[in-house]
Order: sequence, then C-alpha cells, then structure tokens
Amino acid sequence: MLEWPKPNEKLFQSGDDWQLNACINCYWPSIEAHARAYRQGAEALANATAEGSATLDCAILPITFLYRQYLELVIKEIINTGRQLEGQGSGYPTHHNLKDLWSEALGLLRKQYGRNKPPELTYVQPIIDEFVHHDEKSMAFRYPTDKDGQRHLQDIEHINLRNLYETMERVGNLLDCLASDLTHRWNVTCEMMAGLPDRHGSPVL
Repeated sequence: MLEWPKPNEKLFQSGDDWQLNACINCYWPSIEAHARAYRQGAEALANATAEGSATLDCAILPITFLYRQYLELVIKEIINTGRQLEGQGSGYPTHHNLKDLWSEALGLLRKQYGRNKPPELTYVQPIIDEFVHHDEKSMAFRYPTDKDGQRHLQDIEHINLRNLYETMERVGNLLDCLASDLTHRWNVTCEMMAGLPDRHGSPVL
C-alpha cells in the first residue's frame, strides 16, 4: 500500500533513533569534508547498485554525478592549499570548469613537488578530459537536456559500473593523498611561523 504525505511533516529534524541522526554543522565547514562526502556517497551507491539495491541504468546517473562533484571539490581543495603554500592567499575558483581547475591545480602541484611529483599525475589528465568532454558544466548527469533542449550524453552508449568505480578509486586515492600532504605541509608551515620570534625576540603566537 502506497503512503501519502502526512500533516505537518518536516524533513530536517532529529529522531528518537539517534544512530540515524546525521550531524550537520558539528565542525567548521570545509571543502575537504564535502569532497570526501561526495566520494563516499558515490562509492556507497555504487556498491548498493552492484548488490541489486538500485536499478543500474537509473543509479549510474547520480553515481557519476557524485564522482564528478567529488573530483571538482578535491581539485579545489588542492588549489586552496596550494595557493596558501605559494603565498597566493587562499580560496579557489567558484566555476565548475574541470579543465581550468585542473590546470591551476597541476601548476601548483608542480611548484610544490618539482621533480618529485608523482608520475601518476599524468594519468589523471585523460580522466579530466573525459569528464570535460561529456559534462563540461556539471549539468549532463543532472538533467536530460541542456537549456536549448539538446539531449545530454548522446555519444555515450554504456558506462560500466565496475570500471567507473575502480578507476575513480585509483584517481581518488592519488588526489586525496596529495590534498592531505599539502594540508600537512601548510600546517607545518603555520607551526613554524607561529614559533618565529618577532622583532623584539618574543615568539609570535
């Protein structure tokens, strides 16, 4: 029997089953947390779909969108920390163009690691290019058509869930490690700056 909406229902509230109460705004909002949330969401939905809990042809759209959103956010995380390490202030671009975002992130990574940059960075570019080709504005996996009524994803016939999952796992592992390392470098830099004496010989706190 189908259920219909009940009077005075609310979406965003706590419940007696406390173990299902998600914590919102318990910590300072960060792009790092959002990036990990989208990756975890994509992986959870992919696994549930593989186990038969969702229809693959339907679930593949939100799964791919979640992965793209993760990719955009983790790249912006790298840009934000990289700018800080390079003395360029903080923040990140607000647009959704993965090509331009990755170009800036890659430049910052090269400055930080020089010849020691992971050779696997080269293998990320084709993934970026593929997303840009099929979903340049982060709309193709969210809407069936563009603003002009043209159908999205016309040149994709199949997306293999296992391949998508495993490829994004490898890409995510690399980008998460780089983002974490840059954050560690920035924290060390801040600690060193905090311990430097000022002009009068007193530590800068």
